[in-house]
Amino acid sequence: MGILKNRGVKSNMTKKHGKLRAGSEVICNGKNGVIGAIINYKSKKCALTVFHLIKAAKCSLDSEIILNGFKCKVSKILADLDLVIIEVDESFGELEISMLGNPNIGYGYALNSTKKNPCRIMTVGKTYHYLSFPHRSIPLPGDSGSPIIQNGKVVGILSSVFFNNAAGIAVSVKSFI
Repeated sequence: MGILKNRGVKSNMTKKHGKLRAGSEVICNGKNGVIGAIINYKSKKCALTVFHLIKAAKCSLDSEIILNGFKCKVSKILADLDLVIIEVDESFGELEISMLGNPNIGYGYALNSTKKNPCRIMTVGKTYHYLSFPHRSIPLPGDSGSPIIQNGKVVGILSSVFFNNAAGIAVSVKSFI
């Protein structure tokens, strides 16, 4: 899959924010989300985020995605996991490869570019983890894709939040470890 050469985006909807890392902003057709992890995937640097963001924005394979103000392309869709893999050009600049880990039942947090939302990992599974959030700190629309971090490692990627009971679902990163 080819990638557009990284160019600063001149529109007022995004601007470069420095180092690309888990928790940074991702935009597709004006829909905002969060990068869940930066990984090495098949010898390439890639970002993970949620598929439902891409689908809601009417993006697809090879669609242009904005990561911290730079244009990239969707390279793989894992619809059954609600994940997409976005290839990042090697000339992107500073990348912080995410440390991935296996979760434990206990405390962690969801991270976006502006804040940490504390959570508790209630159940751990091979594919999904179930979370609970304090009612005062529930992730909002636009926080989809946020990394779930525990002990300094990304252990999941936020997929869904249920506002009625402050619960959430995170996709496991186990298949990328």
